[in-house]
Amino acid sequence: MKKTQIGLLDCNNFFVSCERLFRPDLEGRAVAVLSSNDGCVVARSQEVKDLGIAMGVPYFQVKDICDREKVVLFSGNLTLYRDISSRVMQVLADEVGKCEIYSIDEAFFTLPDDVSIQRVEEIRDAVIKKVGIPVSVGVASTKTLAKQASTIGKQGGGFYILESDDWNERAKEAKCGGVWGLGRQTVTKLSELGIKTVSDFMCMPLPEIRRHFGISTERIYSELHGTSVFTVGSNSSSVRKSLASTGSFAKTTTDIVDLESAVAKHVTSISQKLRERKMLCTRMNVQIQTDRYGDFFMQGHSAEVILTEPSADTQVLLKQALKEVQRMYQSNVPYKKAGVSVSSLMPESYVTHDLFTEKKDAKDSGNIDEVTDTINKKFGMGMIRSAAILDTRARSKVERRSPSYTTSWKDIPSVQAI
Repeated sequence: MKKTQIGLLDCNNFFVSCERLFRPDLEGRAVAVLSSNDGCVVARSQEVKDLGIAMGVPYFQVKDICDREKVVLFSGNLTLYRDISSRVMQVLADEVGKCEIYSIDEAFFTLPDDVSIQRVEEIRDAVIKKVGIPVSVGVASTKTLAKQASTIGKQGGGFYILESDDWNERAKEAKCGGVWGLGRQTVTKLSELGIKTVSDFMCMPLPEIRRHFGISTERIYSELHGTSVFTVGSNSSSVRKSLASTGSFAKTTTDIVDLESAVAKHVTSISQKLRERKMLCTRMNVQIQTDRYGDFFMQGHSAEVILTEPSADTQVLLKQALKEVQRMYQSNVPYKKAGVSVSSLMPESYVTHDLFTEKKDAKDSGNIDEVTDTINKKFGMGMIRSAAILDTRARSKVERRSPSYTTSWKDIPSVQAI
């Protein structure tokens, strides 16, 4: 079997880079992106990192710093970020063939064992040229080492091939907390055992690894030694076991219409993602939650729906979800968050329909979904939506959201020649 190298493409400061793509005046300025309802900092430019603002910190805690340092803030715009992500992944696929989309801003792929540094640079430059956002590429013999190579690439040049001898030297200074897959509890336990650096970890006898840790840590151990355990494609979206969509309200609400509208929006989003992946779900979980710091923190509820037949049909999922909302709702309880998740996913091709069940309604509903998906893809998400979804933009705190430059006709930037 021909030996290959594993590459990782990582978009630098992705959400911030997406915002800067259409705002070149922000280059070199401090920029941060906030989460749902402008609650927490979820993306930072290097300038913001240099100010000491941590990832995930609540915005109200750093508001004074942001005001004083004139940090440019954006409400998260996932529609824009997902579209830019799909463009990045398409360019990467054009360059390297099949790749594994690991997250919205990362993807693994394979390269020949004798790949040159010039070829790695070409892959990186192709994405930058065709999409316009900065990316880094790391190449090594395993996924875990490719993550390390990508980090090294970010620190200088934007691309790096990590060889075994080079890695053995770098491991002497690398901290275990910086290794992909080693969680906080594992790192704490390693520290208690006197293991401080990655080199120390790699020098541990394998029987000791097995005695103190589980199989996942053993796999990381093998990967750090250059033995590929996690193959490309083993974590792709095609084998994803669940999908979720959740969101908080700007203020608590006791109105069931707000809850139904929010849940309907989440169901619509998830069902479209299922259809894009040609997947069906057999389980759905619906949640309506209260503020965990308020007086009603024990009054939130969740319900699981087991579907009689696997589905990605918006109307089928919506009917079941709204029924659960109505059952769980309490009129005197202030709700803060609503969400939907689906699990037990399977490809459409795996399903055999019941011979004696009438399929006319399902076929008609599927045609509606197909038309709706096509229109929304062309004119922007939400152009066609269920009547259960109100225009709740005023209910959500997204005061700083940028336009949907790439998915909405009205938001397409215009340029005038002078």
